Amino acid sequence: MPYKDPERKKEWERLHRPQRLARRRELRRVQVAEPATRPIATREESSGIGFLVPLIAGGALSAYNPKIGMAAGGGTLVIAAIWKKNWAWWLVGCVTLFIALLFYFTESRKADSQIGSGPQA
Repeated sequence: MPYKDPERKKEWERLHRPQRLARRRELRRVQVAEPATRPIATREESSGIGFLVPLIAGGALSAYNPKIGMAAGGGTLVIAAIWKKNWAWWLVGCVTLFIALLFYFTESRKADSQIGSGPQA
């Protein structure tokens, strides 16, 4: 092997210099051309309407049963926190929870006021 003797190593490098330089040029060309042949995949952003569906569904669920709406809104917030989701998840969870609490307290006030409004015997 030419690397054991420094003199033979220098001689080998001198003789093979054109091949080594050609190989380096080829590798540089391949390295430059590679990103062009494999473009980086871009993430498509969803439209603003995409997160309105869960908002509407959460509002309808909260109107039907506020306790289930609170569970869904709180669960969405927990999932958004654990898996570090984007702002849309946080917005859906907060709005669903807010609507559920609104319906819950509105229904409890109606139930309280109906108890005392019956006919006096």
